[in-house]
Amino acid sequence: MDLSDFEPWLTRWHLEVDGAPFASRWSQLLPVRREGHAMMLKAHMAEQEVQGSAFLATYGGRGAVHVYERDADAVLMERATGPRHLIHIVLEADEPAALQVLCDQLAVLHATVGPFDPAPISMDLWFSALPLTAERLGGIYAEAADLLSRLLASTDRTVPLHGDLHHGNLHDGGARGWLAIDPKGLMGDPTYDYAIMLCLNPDAPAEGPAKAVDVARRVPVVAAMAGLSAPRLLAWTTCLCALYSAWFEGHEGVEPWVELTSDLLRDFADQMGIT
Repeated sequence: MDLSDFEPWLTRWHLEVDGAPFASRWSQLLPVRREGHAMMLKAHMAEQEVQGSAFLATYGGRGAVHVYERDADAVLMERATGPRHLIHIVLEADEPAALQVLCDQLAVLHATVGPFDPAPISMDLWFSALPLTAERLGGIYAEAADLLSRLLASTDRTVPLHGDLHHGNLHDGGARGWLAIDPKGLMGDPTYDYAIMLCLNPDAPAEGPAKAVDVARRVPVVAAMAGLSAPRLLAWTTCLCALYSAWFEGHEGVEPWVELTSDLLRDFADQMGIT
């Protein structure tokens, strides 16, 4: 990957290179500037990134980075360059403070009213891999799919969901405050949006999920902060872990997700009342 991969947008959007290009699993990124403003050019995006960038634009900069330009598979967005990092807050032994920031941010993001183009992804579609895997393999997938069915049937309020707001997807925007990046763009039960912050290791998310004991410790804390039902939050977190297990099934890295799903189903089944 080199600057030639970004050339069409560098020229079209009058951008100056401001750092080295790098890649994620789903796109290629390049720090840039325009008229002195720090921005990020994301290009060659996978389909889910295209969906996410459209959803990001709908926030209109409220609680999330601004989107300045969009193309078929590229987006130019605000680059938050403030010095604060949620991961540093956690490492300084104040995990609840970081969780509070995430909860506060979700309250802002959930107030988005649209209009959305394209439409957000429904929870049925987002979780479609789970019942399919349950049909093939049964076991914990079947248990989680049954739990998911009960959650969906008892959802009485839906809002736009970021879908992936964890410690690494919230950046310091300086005077603009904390700003979210990389939404998935879903529509569903607001409780679901708090699940991902519970089951990742904030300081090492790439190393896999947290342990069940850590999830159990965080659930009542986040539920109290956000005014949620703790049993329902635990149930959604379990379904999210099962979804990751279904997505990664047959691939390297699936085992920790399977273990976490199994532990949650075994150790906390009596606490997952659907309320």
